[in-house]
Amino acid sequence: MEMYRWAERHDGLLTVAVLRRAGWTDAAIDYHRSTGRLRPIRRGVVAINGTPPTWRQAVRAVLLGAGVCAALSHETAVRVLLGWIGDEEQIHVLVALGHQVVLDGVRCHRSGLIEPGDIVCRGELTCTSPLRTVIDLSGSWSAKRLGLLVDEFMRRSMLDLSELRRRVDELRPAPGRSVATLRAVLSRRPGRYHPGESPLEARIAQVIIAEQLPPPVQQLRWSVDGHRYRFDFAWPDQRVYLEGLGFGFHSMASDLEDDARRQNDLVADGWRPIEITWGMSDREIGQSIRRLLT
Repeated sequence: MEMYRWAERHDGLLTVAVLRRAGWTDAAIDYHRSTGRLRPIRRGVVAINGTPPTWRQAVRAVLLGAGVCAALSHETAVRVLLGWIGDEEQIHVLVALGHQVVLDGVRCHRSGLIEPGDIVCRGELTCTSPLRTVIDLSGSWSAKRLGLLVDEFMRRSMLDLSELRRRVDELRPAPGRSVATLRAVLSRRPGRYHPGESPLEARIAQVIIAEQLPPPVQQLRWSVDGHRYRFDFAWPDQRVYLEGLGFGFHSMASDLEDDARRQNDLVADGWRPIEITWGMSDREIGQSIRRLLT
């Protein structure tokens, strides 16, 4: 029974080593494979009949069948950490230099420097940390795409920008990583940069930095006649606030009415609004902010 409890914790999978510890002989294992009670998944890894195949089971089988200490990495780690599903079909793993994983559909990355904290466990799957994942992807992702990943990790409090900056300062060029790309990402996120709650807020923050506009207060809370409001960006000294208008947030008439009341309250309190949409160019965003701040 302990064998089946082990399988429950490992997405319906068993290893030959676990079966042998449970007293199974090689002949018994082969018999259960031939009858379909055990389904071969990877070298030395089988699934209990009736267990539905899933992506999580597939990557778990890679970790169990690797034969060395391996961690899911690159795009595979992004999916484990954030749930993002990309076009990459290969499963990526990271191992220490001197080891190798040779499995169908698996790309093995070897590293001579794996620092403490680079490997974490998420949902009982071993993978690279958000910081290490960003570093590993710098060699294959553009600065723009990598920046979006950094922003999302920051929103979820999974990545400290100052720690990434420290790590990049210590990095040396190596196959599979680009220090130049990492520095490009950081150059658009200086000082006390915050990505806000959406990609649009992150883009606005970067325009403000690039245009050298006065730094705003992000996520400022303000009360008017007992009603509490929050600004995406605000310049309290000039009584100017900015809101990024994304799609899907005004699907009901009540939402539009609430937004109208909010703006009326704030204008009556002396505030001037700037409204920005994703379709505006960076130049237009910068000009809109500059006009109201001068």
